[in-house]
Amino acid sequence: MAQATNQVKSLNYKLITTAIAAFLFGTALFIIAYFAEPDPKIYPFTLLIGITGCVLGWLAGILSAPYDKSDENKLGRFAKLVGTFLSGYVVSKLDRVLEGVIGPSAILPTTTAIRILLFICSFCLIWIVVYCFREYTQEQQ
Repeated sequence: MAQATNQVKSLNYKLITTAIAAFLFGTALFIIAYFAEPDPKIYPFTLLIGITGCVLGWLAGILSAPYDKSDENKLGRFAKLVGTFLSGYVVSKLDRVLEGVIGPSAILPTTTAIRILLFICSFCLIWIVVYCFREYTQEQQ
């Protein structure tokens, strides 16, 4: 019994630490995005890019940590559908995007680079948080 109580306390500590770190990193991301945006009128667009990264990261976290076998089956079907879309349409467009971004004449404007990094960081941050909470709260039950 005491070992189970210690395990729950250890998991709570991990979850609290994850939440605090995510809050601090998320706050820093959006503050940096705000001050890096040259025109305050365009900041809502940059904010929307960050929020989109968060929402997609949330979805990825849910897909990567199902609660039970039923959840896993339902999410698995959805993941296959998303995978089919990504492997078809998005990958076919990715070549043209990479040519423009990586090509020898392409120098990424600062605002574009900040938006790309904001999206990637927001996506990864929320994915980690959702995954940790879904995975570690299952162990407590």
